[in-house]
Amino acid sequence: MNANDLTGTWFLGEAYAVGPRGERLYDVYGARPSGVIHYGDDGRMMALITHDGRERLDGDRQAAPEAQRAQAYKSSIAYAGRFTLEAGWISHWVDVSTYPNWVGTALRRALSFEQGDAVLTTAPQMQDGVETVIKLVWRRQPVES
Repeated sequence: MNANDLTGTWFLGEAYAVGPRGERLYDVYGARPSGVIHYGDDGRMMALITHDGRERLDGDRQAAPEAQRAQAYKSSIAYAGRFTLEAGWISHWVDVSTYPNWVGTALRRALSFEQGDAVLTTAPQMQDGVETVIKLVWRRQPVES
């Protein structure tokens, strides 16, 4: 696997949590999330993911009610930086993000290709006392809405 396998734009097909026995637990961003990830041939990447069912804000994004702005923040994530590949793994070295805690960190994911899709899988993490991984399935073509 090399960077040429990833170069270009991918669209989020699905994102879901998987339990310790391989069972699908829940959809991370809802049943119909939206997302785009782009890998450039210059070694840089950017990603944007939004939950399904996001509500429009009342007016300007700065003047909208605080609760609406908070929900808009909670229902999306975006970041950009460099990426590196190493034997079945990809690291996103975050330079800028809507979630400031990611800036200056590396998001390391297992990377596999399944039926033409790029599948990024997180390291195991505890969610409500259950060890889970998150799988994000990226497709070359936009997902029909």
